[in-house]
Amino acid sequence: MKRIVLLSMCTVLCLQITACSALEQADSKTPAVEISDKLESGELAIDGKKYTFPSAISDWTNDGWHISNNYANTDTFEMEYLVESNEFEVFSDEKESEYVSMCAINFESEPAKIVESTTAYLSMKLIDGKKSMQVVLPGGITSKSTKEDVISAYGEPDEEDGEDLRYYYTNSDGLDIAVEISIVNEKVYMAAFALADSNWGSVTNAQECVEFINAALETSFYGKFDTYVEGKFDTEEGAQALYESEVEYYAQGLMYYLDIDSETVDGGIADGFRDVSRAVLAKFKWDDPVVDMADGATWGSFEITMYPTDFLDIIEEPVLAVMDSGLEGDEYAQGMLDAITPKVEEISYKEGVTESYDLDIEDGIISQETWDEIDDILMDLTE
Repeated sequence: MKRIVLLSMCTVLCLQITACSALEQADSKTPAVEISDKLESGELAIDGKKYTFPSAISDWTNDGWHISNNYANTDTFEMEYLVESNEFEVFSDEKESEYVSMCAINFESEPAKIVESTTAYLSMKLIDGKKSMQVVLPGGITSKSTKEDVISAYGEPDEEDGEDLRYYYTNSDGLDIAVEISIVNEKVYMAAFALADSNWGSVTNAQECVEFINAALETSFYGKFDTYVEGKFDTEEGAQALYESEVEYYAQGLMYYLDIDSETVDGGIADGFRDVSRAVLAKFKWDDPVVDMADGATWGSFEITMYPTDFLDIIEEPVLAVMDSGLEGDEYAQGMLDAITPKVEEISYKEGVTESYDLDIEDGIISQETWDEIDDILMDLTE
């Protein structure tokens, strides 16, 4: 696929959150700021400034925070769609001692830098001190608050592990959020927000790998993405974008093969090649993958037999006729489109190609290189 990546989310709920109503800050010198008293708001206040989770990383960098040197290449490093970064720190430019820990995730279809991405994880300490970062959570929870204060503000936790209180909710954007409040010496010491694992489709065994691979292929080539979306491997919009990217990839390759300049060709003719692309992709065929993965394992392999179409072979004769016709420009492009379109219904298949690839369910399940190779085999574009 051109952009299928299954996200491996932070599995350790070392979470931290902040959100508040019109509350008094722990430090009287810190101005009050109005934030919601509902945990589900994702709002928090730091030194009298309002933030939310999740939010754009740029909301922080534009407000006087900078990304730590852990990402020395932040200006050039880019993440693919739905890929999450490693954990890093964001420091305040006003107070060197102030920092929060973050992970970033790219929700856009195109590769994005960290600063262009969204917070996937946000963690901070709540420390009582004049030089400390003054944090307020929903319901007025601060470094002075007790476990009883937290429960009074948010209710009984969904999970409790020692002095760690865990809460889960779904925000207004439909994202599942996990929150952890840590108590040390009977006071709130740390809080964290994270995008919960339940936001993403999971694969845990060989049969689920088979189902995932088939769903991903059907999304990419047939535009049938109900199973893919229901499994939370992507949103409906993202799945549609994946399908359209495959259509565009094949249409561009077809025009290049036919010596048509896709940048200057008439838009209507280009759309005609996209229609042909959709029709050819709908003919793609493969056998169910055979997955080799032991019970409880996180890695393994799969073997898949693919049947490339003979479309490029059966259009050869009419294509040569157009090339010899003397047509130029859009007339040439239209002639090619007219010549190849009827051939779609004549498509048959070449001998099956069987390949074996690695699986790693903790690292995207299947690598981008593997998806690209599967694309090119089915499209008969391999050299």
